[in-house]
Amino acid sequence: MANTSAYLVASLLEKMTSDDTDFRYMATNDLINELQSPTFQLEDATEKKVVAAVLNLMKDKNGEVQNLAVKCLGPLVKKVQEPQLQEIVDKLCAYVSQDKEDLREIASIGLKTVIVQVPVNSVVAVNVCKRLVPRLLHHLESGTSSYDAQMDALDILSEVLFRFGSILATTNLQDKTATALFALLSHARPALRKRATLAIGNLVAHIPDNIFEDLMKHILQGLESSKNSPERLRTYIQCTGTISRSNAPRFGKFLSNVAPLVIKYTELDDDELRENALQALESFVLRCPTEIVPYIDTIITLGLRFLRYDPNYDDGDDNEDDEDENMESDDEDEEDEEEDDDYSDDDDMSWKVRRTSAKLLSAIIGTRQDLLGQLYATIAPSLIARFKEREETVRVEILQTFITLLRQTNTYGGAEYEMEATLENSTKKRKGSRPGTPIETDQSPKALLRAQVPRLTKNLAKQMLSKSMQTRQSGFVLLKELVTVLKGGLETSFMLFVPSVEQSLSTASHTDHHHLGTNSNLKIEALGFLRSLFRTHSPEVFQKQLDHLCPPVISAIQDKFYKISSEALVCCMELIKVVRHMSFDDEAQKYSYSALDPEAKPYILKIYDVILQRVSTADADQEVKERSILCLGVLLSRIGDELKPQLAVCLPLLLEKIQNELTRLMAVKTLSQIVESPVCADADIKDSILLAVPEIASLLRKSNRPLKVASLHFLDVAIRRFGKVLPANTYNELLAELKPLISEEDLHLLPLGLTSIVSVLHSNPSSFGIVKQEILPSVLRLVRSPLIQGQALDSLLALFAALVRTNDKEFPVLISGLVEPAAARGPEGQLILSKQAFSTIAQCMAVLCLNSEKNADMTVNEFLNKIHNAHTSDSLKYLSLIALGEIGRRISLSEHKNLHSSILAMFDQHSEEVRSAAAFAFGNVAAGNVEFYVPIIISEINKDPKKRYLLLHALKEVITRYTQKQGGQEIEAHATEIWELLFANCESQEEGTRNVVAECLGKLTLTNPYKFLPDLQGRLRNESPQIRGTVVSAFKYTFIDNTRSYDELLRPLIVEFLSLMKDKDLNVRRLSLSTLDAAAHNKPYLIRDVLSQLLPLLYRETEVVEELIHIVEMGPFKHRVDDGLEIRKSAFECMYTLLEKCRDKVEIFAFIDRILVGLTDQPDIKMLCHLTLVRLSIVSPTAVAQRLDDMVDPLQATLNFKLKPTAVKQEIEKNQELVRSALRAIAFLSKLADGNATPKFVLFLTEVRSGPNAYDLNQYVTESESRDDFYANMLRSDAMDLS
Repeated sequence: MANTSAYLVASLLEKMTSDDTDFRYMATNDLINELQSPTFQLEDATEKKVVAAVLNLMKDKNGEVQNLAVKCLGPLVKKVQEPQLQEIVDKLCAYVSQDKEDLREIASIGLKTVIVQVPVNSVVAVNVCKRLVPRLLHHLESGTSSYDAQMDALDILSEVLFRFGSILATTNLQDKTATALFALLSHARPALRKRATLAIGNLVAHIPDNIFEDLMKHILQGLESSKNSPERLRTYIQCTGTISRSNAPRFGKFLSNVAPLVIKYTELDDDELRENALQALESFVLRCPTEIVPYIDTIITLGLRFLRYDPNYDDGDDNEDDEDENMESDDEDEEDEEEDDDYSDDDDMSWKVRRTSAKLLSAIIGTRQDLLGQLYATIAPSLIARFKEREETVRVEILQTFITLLRQTNTYGGAEYEMEATLENSTKKRKGSRPGTPIETDQSPKALLRAQVPRLTKNLAKQMLSKSMQTRQSGFVLLKELVTVLKGGLETSFMLFVPSVEQSLSTASHTDHHHLGTNSNLKIEALGFLRSLFRTHSPEVFQKQLDHLCPPVISAIQDKFYKISSEALVCCMELIKVVRHMSFDDEAQKYSYSALDPEAKPYILKIYDVILQRVSTADADQEVKERSILCLGVLLSRIGDELKPQLAVCLPLLLEKIQNELTRLMAVKTLSQIVESPVCADADIKDSILLAVPEIASLLRKSNRPLKVASLHFLDVAIRRFGKVLPANTYNELLAELKPLISEEDLHLLPLGLTSIVSVLHSNPSSFGIVKQEILPSVLRLVRSPLIQGQALDSLLALFAALVRTNDKEFPVLISGLVEPAAARGPEGQLILSKQAFSTIAQCMAVLCLNSEKNADMTVNEFLNKIHNAHTSDSLKYLSLIALGEIGRRISLSEHKNLHSSILAMFDQHSEEVRSAAAFAFGNVAAGNVEFYVPIIISEINKDPKKRYLLLHALKEVITRYTQKQGGQEIEAHATEIWELLFANCESQEEGTRNVVAECLGKLTLTNPYKFLPDLQGRLRNESPQIRGTVVSAFKYTFIDNTRSYDELLRPLIVEFLSLMKDKDLNVRRLSLSTLDAAAHNKPYLIRDVLSQLLPLLYRETEVVEELIHIVEMGPFKHRVDDGLEIRKSAFECMYTLLEKCRDKVEIFAFIDRILVGLTDQPDIKMLCHLTLVRLSIVSPTAVAQRLDDMVDPLQATLNFKLKPTAVKQEIEKNQELVRSALRAIAFLSKLADGNATPKFVLFLTEVRSGPNAYDLNQYVTESESRDDFYANMLRSDAMDLS
């Protein structure tokens, strides 16, 4: 192979020196292909020859050959050794120094190519810096170098500083570089000054503090001494903006000196200078959010002033408040707009100032969510007034700025939580709002926005009729965001925009591809606005305007471009819901609807025709096919009583679509909608549905999971509606298809399958025999699984209830089948099944007893006999006790007088599991007869310390069940006694006991908060850390009750209780953080106003405390133990909760700082931080984007971490999970990356995408994109949406 390569290279070298241009070109091209091969290697003897030949070709007379030679340098530097690499750098430097312009330019490109390919952390990189930088500085400082040579040298130096800035720190060249670059800021040529500014930006990220301070002093002096030189001022101001982007933390210290000067120079009459100053201020706002606070009001005033700055054009009215202006006729308005569009002045640069002002205001809006109310009072009116901007690019920027304001309002402006009991706000509260949901107050951002809607719609409507497609497109986006934020808001003004919608959707397609794309996007945005408009407003609003709304949508459905047609179909679904509104009455469990307006009937028939045409078209796009079928389902399910002839046509067509694999899923969903519809009469759809049931049942064999889910839902609703008329053999086939689903393999399909079986039993009780024979064995195997919980468990319990109600004679068979798994002999001292499986079996038996009360007493006696029998296995005793508890929770067992004695005797059993089961049983049985059993529990706790822990667990069950009853008074008589008893046990050294006591105290407090909360408060300052920890932990359980009946008691106590976050005891602080987390989860409105006091305490707990880290020696090994890890985990978990629940009260930049610290912590903390970053990228993209470069190093360290060769399987799996977590965070952050603003992160992203984690990253990127995908969300919806 080596001989072959040597022969090939020799042949290529010969052709590269040929006189024939084509030979040289082809030989160089072949060499590039060979060098890109991973197996190709150059021999030492040929390396020099190849390098010399390629460098020689850079001087070739043919430009194409020169370009190929430059392209060859990239793969070549990866194959050659260091001496040859140095030779390449030296030669290219020599070429750059020459006067020949062509050679110098091609050599500059070559040097950049080499720099990009050299590994950052390598010896070669150090040598490149040592050799290259002095030469570049010589060019820059030399008076003899030409302007073009200096420009090329600056470009190369900038690239070197960007790639190897950290290496330059080791070469003593930083000071010289800074001096040379600063000198260029005074150069006569503007382009050179601008490139020097960019190079300084790359340099300041790596220079030491003393050089940075000198540089900033020079710039400040330049700013102060260049008052009479606008060109110099522009350069210095640009430089401050660049430095703030590159090294914000250090620049922030000088901001108090820089910002006033930049603000002052906006007063000079120089538009280009103003633009640069406003751009610098935008950078300060984004990159130095804390330091810029004192200047925010001034900057807002400045931005608003220059947003209106248009010295060369007078529109006759520059007043923001145009509500009182004289109304002109529509014709005059249109003429004015045409005049505006026709105005042009090529020398006018003021539009750049206005555009930059809009961007500056957008930066403030995107980062200062704490000022939302103020922004609506100051910025919003000015933005609305400037919708009339004459320059299209500025107008679009202003619309985008207002869109940013709306999105910030949607994210942060709806968290005005108030107490329901407060009389002041109870009248403002919207009817039907749930406790803990946002309430609009008069000064909330949403209320302020609502007040400005009339002016906004009036001003925007004028622009929506302009010729500019970009303006209209941005306008539709703005309107869509507006109705989303306000959940309506255009009830009285939506007709202003209907002409624009009609105009946009009727625009003919252009032959020009650019305009075609623009036109398509405009149509899609217009349809998106209509969809949101229909969804967020009451249907009554549109009833009188259907003649304007229906034709554009119908026309768009027929559009040739599939994306427009697809969007129009989704819009049409919402339109149909408007034409005939339906609502579901939860109490009556039925739909209510009104008769169809006769005037709407023609439009319904037109909609039906175009949808049917789309459904019947064989060559339509797949997305259009699916959405057309869904749209047909919505139409028939809502207006089927008016479309009886059409039903007869559509139902066979849908049955036909079930046969097609591509349309099968949507057809099944559509049939489900029709079956659930209250307007489709049985006689009209029965025959088709009966034909569909066996066909769709057979689809359960398919591997397509969404299809199985949809099929099960259809079968359930079809059986409930038409079960009485289904043939017996259909039931047999159906149960045969359902049988394979009764397993733990797919816990999402399982509850759907069980529900379908319940529906079969209700509709056809004669199927019991087949269910018993075919299905019951699988069910009895299923109950042994530890995975059955939640919805699967609820469905399983419903099945057993249906079985015993259908045939209660089979009760003994069902009970024995459930007991059988526990009766088998297992290992001594161990339970034969998992505790979750025992709990599942016990609940099933309790449901059987509840639905067959005549068999309940007999069953209870059997279980009592089992626990009395000394030969009964531990597993059977455990099951018997758990079952007694579950039965006692549902049915009073007061007739069994000695029940408590039998259960108490189990407290002495050797098996710990049996003892805990006895505590569970005793507590649940006692909950059924508090008056009799609670005194016994109290007496036993006082009498027998050995059983105290178990009895406290029993007491916890009683208190928990009592608080869930919502209103029983049985425990009131014993509450005080229990309270004192609990505090007598809260100083236990056993943490488990203290946890149980805390839970009991907290839940008991809910029974009488006015009595017990002050008592808890009084014990906060107890000297015992155990009592303080128990009290603050008990306080946590007071937040589990979602009612607001005692919120006025909790509110003033929050700060006092959570002040234990600064307790000297580590465990008390951890418990306090857990309580804060619970408060944020359940009652965030109580802590919002005091977060400013609590957040500093929370952030302090995220820091690593070295005093809590110690080394434990375990034989020859030393183990590092961090006692502060748990409290840091609690702190970061709490931060995530606060971001979710109270983000408008969180100072986002300080929050991000703590997350950046967490990215360098232990793996568990890192994963929490990755999760938080994902959430941050969604709710605060602007703020997160400013810190992307700071995240690169910790994320890179996580991805590149190497485990020791001796790492065990658990460590390997944990590291793999951490890497996946980091990649998921990177995927979400990648959407915020910008090559100009975040070059370091973009470079890091490129490396990851070309590395070993590329596949996983792409998977997570796909996931992040699908999150907001409406179509995906719609496909996941299984239920019919008739609301």
